[in-house]
Amino acid sequence: MVKNFLFSKPVLFILIAFGIRFLQILQLYFTETPSGGSFIERPVNGIICATIVNIAAFAFLGALFSLATLLKGKAARWVCVLVAALTWFHLVICAIDDQIMRWMGQHLTMSFLSTYSVFRLDPTMASNVALDGLPNFLLSVFLVLLAGALFFVMLAKLRQRPLSLWVTCVLAGVLVVIAVASGNAHHYYKPCRIRWQTIEPTYLTILDEYIYQREHSVRPQRLEQGISMLGGNPESEYPFYHPVENEDSLMEEFRNRPLDQKKDVILLSLESFRGWVGDFRIGQNCERMPNLCALGKAGTTFPYTYSVGYPSTEGMLGLQLGIWSHPSKVFLSSLMNTRTRSLPDILGEAGYYRVVLTAAEPSFDNFTPWFSKWFDFAEYDPKRSADIPLAERFREVYAGRPKDKPLYFEWINFVTHTPFTVPKSYAEPAATSDQRYAQAVAYLDSAIGIVLDAVRNGPRANETIIVVTGDHSIANAKAQKKQDELGEANSTYTWTTFIWAGAGIPADSLVLEPRSHVDYAPTILSQLGLRATNHFVGENLFGESHRRVFSFRHSDAVMRGDSVAVFARAGNASFSHARRQSRAVDWDTTETVGGFVAEEKCPLDVKVSADSLLDAADAWMWVLDQNLLMPEE
Repeated sequence: MVKNFLFSKPVLFILIAFGIRFLQILQLYFTETPSGGSFIERPVNGIICATIVNIAAFAFLGALFSLATLLKGKAARWVCVLVAALTWFHLVICAIDDQIMRWMGQHLTMSFLSTYSVFRLDPTMASNVALDGLPNFLLSVFLVLLAGALFFVMLAKLRQRPLSLWVTCVLAGVLVVIAVASGNAHHYYKPCRIRWQTIEPTYLTILDEYIYQREHSVRPQRLEQGISMLGGNPESEYPFYHPVENEDSLMEEFRNRPLDQKKDVILLSLESFRGWVGDFRIGQNCERMPNLCALGKAGTTFPYTYSVGYPSTEGMLGLQLGIWSHPSKVFLSSLMNTRTRSLPDILGEAGYYRVVLTAAEPSFDNFTPWFSKWFDFAEYDPKRSADIPLAERFREVYAGRPKDKPLYFEWINFVTHTPFTVPKSYAEPAATSDQRYAQAVAYLDSAIGIVLDAVRNGPRANETIIVVTGDHSIANAKAQKKQDELGEANSTYTWTTFIWAGAGIPADSLVLEPRSHVDYAPTILSQLGLRATNHFVGENLFGESHRRVFSFRHSDAVMRGDSVAVFARAGNASFSHARRQSRAVDWDTTETVGGFVAEEKCPLDVKVSADSLLDAADAWMWVLDQNLLMPEE
């Protein structure tokens, strides 16, 4: 009886279908990507999560196949063939999706198909996928053909007694339960949730996109008002596009300048750096981070700086692409086909040598394809995941840089990422999350001291701009309990800081008005004296006029002015409220890490402002969804 069950067509169908998919997952995670290295640095957790969420489709298809075997005569044969064909087609789509993920870091979507349709497909890209990764490509083809062959043998050649009615029904019922449980694993199993952008099955990606497009297919009624709120030109098809005439000649002129007339730019992008912990008006923060404190006093500090969203993907977006986050999607993984021109793109054309050193695995946030595009040298070494070894690596790369080019260098730490664990050689990890964060930022400051010493002792110290900011913030223990009230774009996830120091930066200056990451790229261009066509939505931090500061996250939106921050949530009018935009240290500084929870709530009627904020969010979604950042070349 057991043997009959194990070798029955429903069980064999499930083993073939999911077995091939599991081999595809192993291929994706264990074979080398075109850029070198594995798909992710630590593949085991990714394989486990990808396996869990992929079980859903095959369990459901297995249930259908099992029930189909209960039919009589030709009906059973043809329905089984139909389910097998559908399963094989699903495996083909999975193989295509895996190849796109390997090459471009994004899933197969309708927007991808639209961008790279047969009529628009770049022959070079197609040949690269097929030829440069030929062994991997052939393995994908082999696995798909193997699945087809095994299904054919099972359906056409294999003969055995069918399972009884009750066994088949129980099997189908169990498979449905498994499908529901695995299909929703990302809702209750954190490892799957945090990897969802990478492991989401293709059919769900396409379904989510279809539903989104249905809901957002109509031009917003108040598009012009929303564009105006955002500071764009509502009369232009590309409201945030800023063309520069004679750019080629201006670029050539910049490249021909003597090296001592071109400034280096060092960006220290600090993981989850909380603004209230980096506020050096507080003495205890200076005691904990003396190097950053001294740097802030030597330059200009903007203690109320906000990321465009959360998490690190949004920090990278605001800084390097100079745009706000998508209110509903993750731009760097879902909208990779959008026409953009980043700050590193511009600096590369201007002759800069571009470097990024990161202690965080770049594939986790889909940074790998962007780093490949933006930087001349990108390095992640898991042996240097702690901040001090990464700072020592900075010193090596900085010393070995090309001597005839200006430098753009981004350094990304990791110890201040949850769970905030410092190396045991530095200290025993503290008991609470807030205490560990205090340890982590102190350790980080020591690493920053190494970086600053390398720059100060280098030959370009007087021609270097140093910028320090967090990629975003992260809520402390108290603030996490108020997320339902505050939403996901609140200060504890977005409030960080800007410290600017070095060549041309005013010293001992403090600016208390709110500023945004989107102001970084325009400010760098201004400081370098470089004019270039762009779509940056921010403004020069050292200029006279400044726009509102926006942050978006999962349909939550926050708009900040000099005195008030307005909170709104799409589809929930009761959520709208206002909070006072801080300009002074007015929170519980007896706990410099865990004391801040939220700004004081203001008893204002914010309906009009909240509606305008949601108009802005709708307008910004339309600009990104319709690919209106910049025109085709």
